[in-house]
Amino acid sequence: MTNNRPDMPLKINREKLRSSSQTSWLVLDLFMVLLVVVNLVFILFDTLYGTSAFRGLLDGSLPAFSAFYNEQIHAHFLYWDLIFIAIFISEFCFQWVVAVRKRTYARWYFYPFLHWYDLLGTIPIGSFRLLRFLRLISLIIRLQKMGIIDLTNTRIYQFFKFYFEAFIDEVSDRVMIQTLDDFRRELEDEAPITREIITKVIAPQRDKLVEHLSRRIGHIAQQSYDRHQQEIRDYVDSVIADAVKANAGIRNLDRVPVVGRAIVNQLRQSINDIVAEVVDRTVRDISVVENNRLVDESVTVIIDAILEDHPELGDIGTRMSIEAIELIKARVRVQRWKEHLRDPPY
Repeated sequence: MTNNRPDMPLKINREKLRSSSQTSWLVLDLFMVLLVVVNLVFILFDTLYGTSAFRGLLDGSLPAFSAFYNEQIHAHFLYWDLIFIAIFISEFCFQWVVAVRKRTYARWYFYPFLHWYDLLGTIPIGSFRLLRFLRLISLIIRLQKMGIIDLTNTRIYQFFKFYFEAFIDEVSDRVMIQTLDDFRRELEDEAPITREIITKVIAPQRDKLVEHLSRRIGHIAQQSYDRHQQEIRDYVDSVIADAVKANAGIRNLDRVPVVGRAIVNQLRQSINDIVAEVVDRTVRDISVVENNRLVDESVTVIIDAILEDHPELGDIGTRMSIEAIELIKARVRVQRWKEHLRDPPY
């Protein structure tokens, strides 16, 4: 994999640092970050010094320093580490007292549980010492949230962010697919969940559904009629014109000398006006809540028909749900994070 993106350095917001009202706390955090880094480097160096290969290399290149370190520091490593531990415990207790006084948490004893890594990291045993790295991360995250530092453009941040999101994506996809498989098996059971959804979820809300759908139908009918009123009138005119031409009585009336054509035209115009008024009045009456009884009854009939226990309707609903689940599973299986492997953001 090639990546031509430059590595952005760590940014420190000096203006934010100077203008912060919690300068003393920032100084403490920065001091603890430095101290933890020094302690971790010290632990790493002493661990490497405990290996024969590294000690031999150091004896050959820096014999005086190696002898001094072996006698004064390595032989008393626990003593030196206890100095760091004493500082860490003091800072931990101080932060605990401050959290209690400020009522940061609901109970006074919540602090050690929420900062367990700080407490366990003070245990001078190899595996527990590694928890001090979590302490360093927590301090850096705190500075990031306060806006003092900005890690978002650094390569190491982008690296961990990319693979953390990939991990979350993989886990969530597997959970989603497992959930969908369980739901499909439930649908294929002898008592499909679709019937329970209809009887226990939709049926109790029947009256509210009828009321809501009736109002929506009336509102939609009014809006649609207002937009297409002229088109509807033109269509009605064309239908009436064809009907007038096809009517034998009106054709005979059209043959009356002098006044026949005028009577037919007036009759046609009157029919147009009457039909247009009927359509307009019907649409407007439907959109009025007090007059939509017909719509209510129609919607009620439709919903009751859906709520009735029809086996074929349940089968259709089950098949549709299963097909929808399979489409969702196919979509979930697409691992989009792999598309960025050719050009990762770090």
